[in-house]
Amino acid sequence: MKKFLSIMLAAAMALTLTACNNSSTSSSAPESTSGSEAESPAQSGTAQAASTAEAQEPDSGEKPVLSNPVKLNADGDIDMDTALAYQTDFDALKASFEAKEVDPSKPVSENAQNNEKTMEVWNYLRSVYGKQILTCQQMMGSECYEDLVFYNATGDLTAMKGYDFIFCTGSYQSDDMIDEAIEWAHESGGLCTFTWHWNVPKDIDNPDGGYAFYTEEITNFSQINAVTPGTKEYERVIHDIDLIATKLQRLESEGVTVLFRPLHEASGSWFWWGVQGKDTVKNEVFQKLWYMIYDRMENYHKLSNIIWLWNGQSNHCVVSPNSFDIEGIDKYYSGTDLSADSLTEYYYSAYHELQGYDKKCAELAGMDAESTGKMLTLSECGNIPDPQGMVDTGAMWLYYMIWNGDFIYQTDASGKARVDLNGTPYPNEEKGVTRERLIEVFGSDTYITHSKLPEFRFGAKDIPQQIKNWEYFKIG
Repeated sequence: MKKFLSIMLAAAMALTLTACNNSSTSSSAPESTSGSEAESPAQSGTAQAASTAEAQEPDSGEKPVLSNPVKLNADGDIDMDTALAYQTDFDALKASFEAKEVDPSKPVSENAQNNEKTMEVWNYLRSVYGKQILTCQQMMGSECYEDLVFYNATGDLTAMKGYDFIFCTGSYQSDDMIDEAIEWAHESGGLCTFTWHWNVPKDIDNPDGGYAFYTEEITNFSQINAVTPGTKEYERVIHDIDLIATKLQRLESEGVTVLFRPLHEASGSWFWWGVQGKDTVKNEVFQKLWYMIYDRMENYHKLSNIIWLWNGQSNHCVVSPNSFDIEGIDKYYSGTDLSADSLTEYYYSAYHELQGYDKKCAELAGMDAESTGKMLTLSECGNIPDPQGMVDTGAMWLYYMIWNGDFIYQTDASGKARVDLNGTPYPNEEKGVTRERLIEVFGSDTYITHSKLPEFRFGAKDIPQQIKNWEYFKIG
């Protein structure tokens, strides 16, 4: 995909980030979460991990954590001596994947299979897949202007919201999106997906030189070193994976299931983890990086609230189907013809393309079948696909996710939302977002909106109060 954005780290919490290429940063690591006494992490690695922090009985009011607590140092940061003691044994991990049959009816995570709330979400996703499509909106910032556009037109919201760990690694750190996701799940009963725009040092030898995830902004951070123990890059990567684990643990403690999408859009070189062309070394590096994240989250930290989403979208970035649950593709239509027929043709083509990557994943697993049977999703897009068109072509995504900002509402020359006297942003008709169109698609039996969700056990199904009363958004 094209590079739509370049946010300023200094401005940190910019109102919006545009299209899937964003700039980011993060929040200080939370205090170590307690739960039941932690077992030693399973050895998918060559080194037995040093013992994780002994879990204390939770204080009254403290939420239990099902996973192994992440060991923190006296400064509240990741204890690197403990973290580095565990290393992923790639050969052993691959062998374990090859020894297992691919079973798309269950999450690849055995931890998730033992978490009732995660399984509640999983069973729901499987029940609607191929029959209906979930609506999803990427959020970036607390203004919720996208929600206001939807609610003003339809009285409804999307079923899912997309969040980002973008502000959880780097120089500036904030847990705002974690807070928003918890609030959305608890107060509205909505579903959540998280992307990770992964900020690493621009210059690994200069910690004060800033952070970035765009390849063009990085001067001295070796992708190969990132998966090579003993290097500065490797230590940075392990630190960040474990930092994200603390965020996922907090969400786990709140009963929030996460459709987790790391290393997204790996099909090109715009992100530092990306692969372009037939560079065998970089292909292997991507695969190792994916397996490192998976191994640490599943076998070391034992997180139980992750549903894994692979978004490599390239035959050069395939990984074992026993390491993901959902396959995604990101597509942004650049044409001016926003008719239902044109969008249908475009998004059906994307569906067909993703089916091709799925076949390669099946071949990697030695499957005889033409596909893995995994759920396919439109993990990012810039226009709402036509519901009837998706039915007619059979492109029945698990969900579609529209990017934030001016993909939904109008902005001025400075990028600020244009709002009416009631503080409601104007829909961006140039992107095909009109009141009439929203009423049509939100009212379609094909699309699942917030009002059509069941009532999950992790939260009451209700529209957020700030959206309902609008007072917060009025000018002045």
